Amino acid sequence: MELEQWQRDFDRRVEEGRCEIRERIERVEQRCKEAEEARRREWEELKGRVMTAQEKQEHRSDGFLRLLAAMTNEYIRIARSIGEDMKREFAESRAESRAQSEALMRMFDRLPPLEND
Repeated sequence: MELEQWQRDFDRRVEEGRCEIRERIERVEQRCKEAEEARRREWEELKGRVMTAQEKQEHRSDGFLRLLAAMTNEYIRIARSIGEDMKREFAESRAESRAQSEALMRMFDRLPPLEND
């Protein structure tokens, strides 16, 4: 029963983590898309004309590289936060295990000595 509850809690936490990661990635993609469109408008205003096909391709390539850099940075932040969460969970688990071991040892100290027949 306890194992099943643990598994349900674990599955729920994993799904919440997936949703959070998906939302973070979507926000990064949206920001990059908006920034790329703003850069295109600024360029056209500066040059006073619409981009040529080659300029559009260069702009798309530049936007793609910027997106890759932003996504890489976000994935690094996600991985670091997961690592920090895991370290914290392990520390809490160790502390709990240590407390349980100490309680068990105190219980053993209270038991009467074994009688040898």
